[in-house]
Amino acid sequence: MGNDSIITKSKNSMILFVLIIVAFFMIASLASCDSRTNNKTNIITTTKTEEEENMNELILKIDGNLINVTWEDNTSVEDLKKLANNGLTINMHEYGGFEQTGAIGSIISSNDSSINVVPGDIVLYNSNQISVFYNNSRWSYTRLGHINLTNDELNELLNVDNVVVNLSLI
Repeated sequence: MGNDSIITKSKNSMILFVLIIVAFFMIASLASCDSRTNNKTNIITTTKTEEEENMNELILKIDGNLINVTWEDNTSVEDLKKLANNGLTINMHEYGGFEQTGAIGSIISSNDSSINVVPGDIVLYNSNQISVFYNNSRWSYTRLGHINLTNDELNELLNVDNVVVNLSLI
């Protein structure tokens, strides 16, 4: 019986050893699946972040009218978005027979250069003012965007004493 007891203990030890090895591989396999699941989650999170960025589109209203604008991709527009996060109202006045201009109440980054502006251009002037053009001009500005309206529509909208511009994010 002594030898049978040793053989039984050896068999039990061998079975226990095999079970430990199997358990190890099962845990390793599950960890590998979790890793792949996490990667899928990260991909979903990344996609969600991109969608959220698209939701941070800058919206322009002039005297309550929603205006279609093509915005530049630059740091000045990003800074303007931060200011517009809770809504930004700019009281503008007509200047020179070619633009509406108004202070934004803050200084934002700029990259001024001498440029020709055309009707519909939106620019940053002096790092703290926005100008919206309804006629041509040339000066040192940072481009912010362009309003997608005809010259006649721009004249009707902007060739007045004062306008109120509202910037917000959707």
